[in-house]
Amino acid sequence: MKAFIKVIHFSDGKSPKEVEEVLESHGFTRVKGTSIFEAETTDEAAGFAQIEKAHHALKGMGLMYQANVGKPPESGGVSAHGYKEKLAKWRDIGLDVDELADLLQYDAERFKLRGMEMFRGQLDRVVAEREREIRETEAKERIERAREKILSAVREDEGKTFQQLSKLSGVDEDILTQMLDEMTKKGQIVARQSGRRVAFVGV
Repeated sequence: MKAFIKVIHFSDGKSPKEVEEVLESHGFTRVKGTSIFEAETTDEAAGFAQIEKAHHALKGMGLMYQANVGKPPESGGVSAHGYKEKLAKWRDIGLDVDELADLLQYDAERFKLRGMEMFRGQLDRVVAEREREIRETEAKERIERAREKILSAVREDEGKTFQQLSKLSGVDEDILTQMLDEMTKKGQIVARQSGRRVAFVGV
């Protein structure tokens, strides 16, 4: 059985000669007339282990490659322009493009699985953000409805006590206290005391 690595060079990467020397040091020999390198291996697991070692040695050399065990990678391959362009767009949505680029070069299945995990993570974050926005909008709407109820209730002659407004508005006491403070500062209501009774009255 053989392990194969098909190298795709870029103009700003290491020279073909340098790449060939690195692969030869890891047991790969270039197939004459091609950019495919092959190495004898005992079985599939050993072949992928050998590719893994070559992968670490090729990091930072500015090239792309396709790897396989058992049969050579198909001709043609991935367009360098399309590959880089698509990954650049993925970076814009928060994916770890560097990790995916490494996986794509030597293990297409792991690349797909990891890519789907990352996309699912992004989708979960989008859903969480949307749910948060909905909760915040609903909270604002509840407060606004409570404000309208309060302003309507305090227009009555005797006004309303804090306890009455709490039951009427449906908001918790801390929020109600803040709302009454704001309304008082804006001159919308005043607090009037009659004996032990404190009532909020509309101005």
